[in-house]
Amino acid sequence: MNISIEKTKGRVYTPAHIVNNILDLSGYRGEAILGKHVIDNSCGDGAFLAEIVRRYCEEAALAHYSRKRLVQDLETYVHGIEIDPEELRKAGGRVSSAVSEFSLGSIKWDLNRDNTLTVHRYDGLMDFVLGNPPYVRVHNLAETYETMKRFRFSQGGMTDLFLAFYEIGLNMLKPGGVLGYITPSSFFHSKAGAALRRHLVKNSLIESAVDLKHYQPFEAATYTTIMVLRKGGERRETACYEYDQNRLQPRFVNRLAYEDFCLDGSFYFGRKEPLAKLAKILSIRSKFAELDVKNGFATLLDSFFIGDFSFSEWTIPVVKASTGQWARCLFPYDRAGRLIPYDAIAKTSAAGYYAEHENRLRARSITNPNEWYGFGRTQGIKDVYRKKYSVCSIIKSVKDLKITLCNKGSGVYGGLYILTDLPRKRISDVLLTGDFMDYISLLGKYKSGGYYTFSSKDLKRYLYYKLAEEKLFANEQQRLSGSGF
Repeated sequence: MNISIEKTKGRVYTPAHIVNNILDLSGYRGEAILGKHVIDNSCGDGAFLAEIVRRYCEEAALAHYSRKRLVQDLETYVHGIEIDPEELRKAGGRVSSAVSEFSLGSIKWDLNRDNTLTVHRYDGLMDFVLGNPPYVRVHNLAETYETMKRFRFSQGGMTDLFLAFYEIGLNMLKPGGVLGYITPSSFFHSKAGAALRRHLVKNSLIESAVDLKHYQPFEAATYTTIMVLRKGGERRETACYEYDQNRLQPRFVNRLAYEDFCLDGSFYFGRKEPLAKLAKILSIRSKFAELDVKNGFATLLDSFFIGDFSFSEWTIPVVKASTGQWARCLFPYDRAGRLIPYDAIAKTSAAGYYAEHENRLRARSITNPNEWYGFGRTQGIKDVYRKKYSVCSIIKSVKDLKITLCNKGSGVYGGLYILTDLPRKRISDVLLTGDFMDYISLLGKYKSGGYYTFSSKDLKRYLYYKLAEEKLFANEQQRLSGSGF
């Protein structure tokens, strides 16, 4: 696939099994689809429309429709929009091929070359809006940027074109109509997706949700969700599904109330019990002076600052959090974390090493050009002379979690570190558990190969939750002891 086209036009082709998954979940099957308007408003090469017309023809045949009536229905009820003329040509060929076995002759398909962002003639008329809208980040948009930003779902943060298509699709639906999309799941948590999330919850629109998690049905490295929305009505619960990668279809998990999965302003889909624990973790607002979590060094040129050196001046031991491996780090800072004057370095054996790589260091994106010989960012610098534990932030299971003691005078890079005087065993007892893995997996920050990542804030929240839990238990024990039990 041409990556530039994929990024600028959002052209991502939908596999047949995903098309069928969406149509089935959306209820586009059986005799109920007859006489119902359906549109794919970014139809591409016609993957959805071909299956839509195939299903319509099969149901019409079972209902003993005449050929004339079937042709009239296909011309009346099936609609498509595509901005790319070559893709629209392909779509026309695919839908015609899909009905060829029914010997219907010429059909005047309602397939339109148009910019969906400016189309309003279908608003309020559709029974079904089905498809795979374009995924295009705001920085890859050109002529459509200003038009897209007029939609309320795509006004915040680093927005994406697919958010506007949720708004467009809902506008096209008549009361009781159904929208079925596959889109990036990033809107579950992103700032850009906040307006969409609020609208879905306020209007109780989510009929079912399938978080595909690590399964990536497209060539594009995008983590996706299938969302089925119904316009109007009161849905107090949402059907939650997991995706069975072996059978290539959603597997029902449970029904969730909105308060089960809409937590702290974000969406989290899964089983009820882990979600209930997640809700408790996300609700923690307590702060504990005995513990903090931070990001390791950000030198912006690790190959220069970290390695084996022929000199020892201005170096400290440093651990790579992701592996637990130790090395030396060139550390041009005093014990208070202040950058030392370069004149002091120039008088030591480190001067030649700096001179050899000065151009590379100056080429980094740093705030102050006069500090070219220091790290690119200040994070982690002031905690070198404090006890801490490094923690890797990309894991597949708790077996991958590496917790390394870093004594005073050592640094951390390539992950996170916990600032605390608590013993290592206590930290390990808290983190090397199934509960912690459940928490990380529910956060939904997926990485390739089945891995998950988490931030310093994510880890801090969990540790604060466990500390709060322990303190509550200790206070309760003290209360019971004092009451004579």
